[in-house]
Amino acid sequence: MRDDCITITLGLAEVRVIREEETATEIRVEVMYRARSAPCPRCGQRTPKVHSTRAQWKRDRGLRDKPVWLVLHKRRFRCLGCGHVFTEPDPVFGVRRRTSQRFRAYLGQEAIHQTVRHVARGEGVGEGLVRRCLTEEAQRLLEAPEKSPPARILGLDEFSIKKGQVYDTAIVDLEQKRIMGVVSGHRQEEVAAFFSALADPEQVEVVVMDKNEAFRQAVALCLPRAKVVADKFHVLMHVHQAVDRVRTSLQPQRGKKGEIFRARYLLLKGVERLAPEGRVQLFELLGRYPQLARAWALKEAFRRWYRSTTRKKAEERLVAWENSVRKHGPEPFQGLLSMLQTWRQDILNYFDYPYTNGFLEGKNNRIKVIKRIAYGYRNPANFRRRILLTNVKETHTKAA
Repeated sequence: MRDDCITITLGLAEVRVIREEETATEIRVEVMYRARSAPCPRCGQRTPKVHSTRAQWKRDRGLRDKPVWLVLHKRRFRCLGCGHVFTEPDPVFGVRRRTSQRFRAYLGQEAIHQTVRHVARGEGVGEGLVRRCLTEEAQRLLEAPEKSPPARILGLDEFSIKKGQVYDTAIVDLEQKRIMGVVSGHRQEEVAAFFSALADPEQVEVVVMDKNEAFRQAVALCLPRAKVVADKFHVLMHVHQAVDRVRTSLQPQRGKKGEIFRARYLLLKGVERLAPEGRVQLFELLGRYPQLARAWALKEAFRRWYRSTTRKKAEERLVAWENSVRKHGPEPFQGLLSMLQTWRQDILNYFDYPYTNGFLEGKNNRIKVIKRIAYGYRNPANFRRRILLTNVKETHTKAA
């Protein structure tokens, strides 16, 4: 008898261990199901008569950095009632499966957080097996019944699957902080189809989005009570772009030289967040470039406008800001006036419903990380599935 080993539990109550062996590269365990009889699938009568037995090698979860192989002595029974020969049930592995269910679940869980290739190489299995395990685990997690209340505040934003080629739309519940769905495409009919499938579309009160006319039409068509709120950060982005166009028009050259080029950070960052030496540097620059000073002042005035306490004050202050642009605003700011007119009510709705897509932008960053880790996805459905699984991952993190 060996005196240099310990015994551990296999953790499979359905089988009994016949013998085990550990080599330098693997662990081999011979097992057999404990049941001494099996029900005949034809007549239902249980029979103890074994017709034949054969060994099947099945992969299980590794132990001590070694793969574990379970050599199952699989039996075929002959029914004493009808004479039918049949194979015993296989609950540990499944019909015609060469891996244990717990090993497949482990592969699927690992593939949620890592690339398929990394998991396959680490476990010494094929990428196809890992991909199938991920699909099975994702379906199990995503089909779990949700107890969340109907969504009231939605956020919409589009993102690219392949740069400049394919766009999808992420739809999130901004109150519950969860992705509700990923729509294939970013056109009106595609987003409207998702809205139409909601269990309680009349419960949606607010939809936050960037300035996307297709999204706005889909909301008007399918969500009768919802108010559209133009995302604050997308609106400010257009103002920042106007400042930057003024800056680039003053650059003496396109190269990365000169104080105008290096001033981009100072011009776009909020003045209250600048360090003292940064403020001094900024105001010295603005003193030398009056047109840039006007653009910067309009940008800061628009940022202050978003701090209006009521919608009525916001409407009055917006009119005053637009008049300032008409009188002495640089040309890039003149182009903002038509946008503010087209989306005026949706922009002003922010002061009744102060919601932004900040959480969704964070999700978009997570989506970019998922793409970078995998160096892109050839299967869009797999990509969307991984995005939805971020809900499950974050729920588990909070519970821990």
